[in-house]
Amino acid sequence: MRAFCLLLLLVNALYFIWSQVIDVQVSSLDRVPIRIAAPPPRIVLAKEAQNEPAEQPQPAEEEERVADLRDITPPQVAPLESPTTVQRPPSAPEQTTREDALTCSSVGPFADLGQASQAQATLRSLGFAPRQRVEQGELWTGYWVSVRDLATREAAEDALKTLNANGITDVYLMPGSDPPNVLSLGVFSDYQRAQRRSEEVKAIGLNPQISDRKRAGSVFWIDVDLKEPGQTIDTSVFQVGQSRILRLELRGCPQSG
Repeated sequence: MRAFCLLLLLVNALYFIWSQVIDVQVSSLDRVPIRIAAPPPRIVLAKEAQNEPAEQPQPAEEEERVADLRDITPPQVAPLESPTTVQRPPSAPEQTTREDALTCSSVGPFADLGQASQAQATLRSLGFAPRQRVEQGELWTGYWVSVRDLATREAAEDALKTLNANGITDVYLMPGSDPPNVLSLGVFSDYQRAQRRSEEVKAIGLNPQISDRKRAGSVFWIDVDLKEPGQTIDTSVFQVGQSRILRLELRGCPQSG
């Protein structure tokens, strides 16, 4: 009986140890995943690496890259100039040498000796040595307003009466004019005044014209030796005061002899 009790105690002890240590239930969430060790990289010789072909992309990846490239529009870039481009020198007519430039300039024409003397004094004050001379030529006197499309003398006289009746009295019928039957409505040194007179005559029903008025006679010119070839004289220095000198020209000095 005693041996049987000891045997039962031994069996219970063995069952307890087996249930607590050997037969242990582990949940799937508590299990540690088994890691598969990656194989070590293969050692490749330098000669084999040079001969080994590059990895080819998958067909799907290749098509996607080609589609991306087709959607891109290259920017417009102007071509660069060649560094060897050499600009051509200007042609002969465009080249101006100091030998071809004027060394003496004539200023004029002046209507009388008083205007010429005044201009001569102005040039001396600017450091020039002017020389005065006189010649036969044409002198601009102003802007002439006239009516020239009158067919007969009777039509010209009727137009003259119409102008006088409308307050334009400084008008006369030019005798022996070519063309004939010309009405002169005044000579103006200022173009704006000539334009106003023309508008007044148009309002009456006539057809006026504005033209340059010149007279022939003796005119004065001033020759000036320039300080350097090609120098230009500013003619605005003569347009001062109440007696302004209008319509001046610059030309080369006449050759002596």
